[in-house]
Amino acid sequence: MRVSVFVVLLLALASCKMFDVSEQQEKLDAACRIAGTVSVERTAPAPIVVVLGRQAGADPTRLESWQVADHFVLEGPGQWEFRASAGSYGLVAFQDLNRDLKYQPGEPYLRLEANRTLNCKAGEESGNHVLLIPANGRARAAETLDISALQVRTLQDQATLSLSEVTALGERATLSDARFAEAIAEDGLWRPFDFLFKGRPGVYFLEAYDSKKIPVLFVHGINGTPANFRALIGRLDRQRFQPWVYYYPSGASLAMVADHLAQTMRKLQLRYGFKSFAVVAHSMGGLVSRGFLQRYREGGAAAVPLFVSISTPWGGHRAAELGVKTAPEVVRVWVDMSPGSEYLRSLYARDPGVPHYLFYTYRSAGIGLREANDGTVTVASELEPGVQSGAVRVEGFNETHMSVLESEPMSRQLNELLARISAP
Repeated sequence: MRVSVFVVLLLALASCKMFDVSEQQEKLDAACRIAGTVSVERTAPAPIVVVLGRQAGADPTRLESWQVADHFVLEGPGQWEFRASAGSYGLVAFQDLNRDLKYQPGEPYLRLEANRTLNCKAGEESGNHVLLIPANGRARAAETLDISALQVRTLQDQATLSLSEVTALGERATLSDARFAEAIAEDGLWRPFDFLFKGRPGVYFLEAYDSKKIPVLFVHGINGTPANFRALIGRLDRQRFQPWVYYYPSGASLAMVADHLAQTMRKLQLRYGFKSFAVVAHSMGGLVSRGFLQRYREGGAAAVPLFVSISTPWGGHRAAELGVKTAPEVVRVWVDMSPGSEYLRSLYARDPGVPHYLFYTYRSAGIGLREANDGTVTVASELEPGVQSGAVRVEGFNETHMSVLESEPMSRQLNELLARISAP
């Protein structure tokens, strides 16, 4: 969350950026939603993969008439959902007994018949699809099917199927990557649909995956980028830890972002099999991360021994509330960032069950906030009682909202906490 986001909010309301908001959100809303639940006859400690197939040929009874549009991973029976472009779809599901994101003959499999094709229109809700994977269910194909290898490879082609499949799943990048530029991050706030193709949301690796190193997931704030963590990552013990960065359109609904991160990490866990990871979040990234942890911890296969939030507005921000009340077009995240919002209340409704270390900042940058603040967020919001009471430790730093990310004392405290984590 850069200082400029809220300091100049009132000016932004009257700027040309506001003309983009409605059009961008209409594009996102044009996707149809297909959702339901899945359960199994065979009790086994194995993930479930629900696959969305798009009908590309005229005859739905022929395998070549279908292409994989998206897939959803669950650690057990539960809810799944897809957001896809308008079209005709079918669903299959299987128990991934050996956790390799591939269907092998012998794994329990469910295939809906051709007459169960789903015709999904733009903006339509197609919910309450109940899937039960029979213990003896088998696919028509007698060979191994690699779900990830069957996905469409070009971004534009994938966009015609499912926007979630534009997601980066462990793609290698550097913090100097052009996608992490501030101009692209700004698209994430004001033009989230464009961001999907310019920035590409998802989790990026800054080095090749190493099963001997513990992943540390960094989550940026509003209008931020992974590059905001350059100093912290530069001081990380790279012999024990591997930095991962989550990139997302910060103007989107926080519930949707938290859902996206939970599904992304489940897919990565299934692919790489890591046993634990830590989470470090700055500003609004803390709100995203707590929502993500609530979702991931419901059956997540990997342990999360540490969650550190830095300068997070746990009580929301009045400027976001002002934007909701006065702006000609409302950015979705402003609703969630408004004090007392439904999303904020959901964060305090249940503890995600992860040790939380709450770092706050209190050096004012001289802006017009009447309360004690760090130049962007009030200290009262950072120390919201519902979150503070559940934290393992609360620690303040005499830094501004952004300078804390360069702070050696804060970095030293973070590294001391990470050093206590056991090897995977």
